[in-house]
Amino acid sequence: MLVLNTPLFIYAQGVPKAFEAYDYAGAVDGRLVRFNLADGYIGASYIQLFLTAGKKPLKFEPDAGTPNENNQLKFIPFPESRSGYFLLHNVQAVYDNLPSRITGYYFLKNKKTRVRLVLIVSHKH
Repeated sequence: MLVLNTPLFIYAQGVPKAFEAYDYAGAVDGRLVRFNLADGYIGASYIQLFLTAGKKPLKFEPDAGTPNENNQLKFIPFPESRSGYFLLHNVQAVYDNLPSRITGYYFLKNKKTRVRLVLIVSHKH
């Protein structure tokens, strides 16, 4: 058996991300909603619903890696034990022209609430 005395070095290399993140903001029943749109990798997008100031927000993630045939994407709670979900319209995997606003609905306990999210800032990844 041959054993090498040369130390093995493993270098972690950063993997470049092939998407840009854009932040949108809106409200549901007076509560802040933040949507992080990952343009180019829509599956990395997420929604945060802030119930009370100073508390950790509820997080919602896409239930699929791509929008459906009607360009809608459903965001379910994470962890899944929570109730409610968002359904956003006109969601695309990649945008040629980023929308200034995105609309949809928040569903909770047989109640459907309209959501309007407005672009506030972008981050390059």
